[in-house]
Amino acid sequence: MLCTFCSVPQFRETIEEIKKFYTVYSNRFFVFSNVASKEEVFITYNILNEGKELPKFPNTISIHRKKQTNTLYTLNAMNQIIKKENSGTFDKAYSVNWQLYENVLIVTGDPSIRLLPIKLLEIVS
Repeated sequence: MLCTFCSVPQFRETIEEIKKFYTVYSNRFFVFSNVASKEEVFITYNILNEGKELPKFPNTISIHRKKQTNTLYTLNAMNQIIKKENSGTFDKAYSVNWQLYENVLIVTGDPSIRLLPIKLLEIVS
């Protein structure tokens, strides 16, 4: 899954540009608002790449989703969460308490992770 960062006034235009750049699975986009910064949105979508390495669309990262808690996260951020919750030790067997991160986008940032509260704004098909 990919996540493109943009501003509220530009998200529809950005979706049209993404459609030209990638083949989007089911042509569906989930637009989340950043609860802490009303001008910022996150557009998530899956692409069809048939195993090919594709160029990255600007302001876009690869993310994962924990469906039960609507948590969006990067792998690096998840690794930082594990270290934080597990007394500084990274352990692949550690089970993250996803309830603590309900409706949050977790990304790496300064100094280690950023927790961005999210709310579904719109589903665009």
